[in-house]
Amino acid sequence: MSFREQIGRFGSGDKVNLTLNRDGTEKNYQIVLRDNSGGERVERANNNVNMMGAEFGEVTDKEKKQLGISNGVKVAGLQSGKLRSAGIREGFIITSIDNKKINSPDDIEAALANKKGGVLIEGVYPNGMRAYYGFGL
Repeated sequence: MSFREQIGRFGSGDKVNLTLNRDGTEKNYQIVLRDNSGGERVERANNNVNMMGAEFGEVTDKEKKQLGISNGVKVAGLQSGKLRSAGIREGFIITSIDNKKINSPDDIEAALANKKGGVLIEGVYPNGMRAYYGFGL
């Protein structure tokens, strides 16, 4: 299992023991994981959206203002899954799924609950680039 897969099992705010081996000398560290913006508020996806392979975080009011959006949920972490396969990158802010506004990870679950067939995800990257992703479940 790769380092990224191992660390992906944890969420922001979790304390993790890390052992580094440099030239045969091991050093132990306890670290606190943070999201891409330095925060600790990331909610793990629940079982209904686990196949998406993502962890979701809050979009700050400052980010919303800068990007000209009123809602959204940030993709704070990606592992293997539908979102990564579709080409979505970390930091992407999901604003709607199948034309339903997304404000929380619970909204993502609700939009995907019992969903079959195609899914359209709309959103924006932190650099302002809008993007649209479609894939089948």
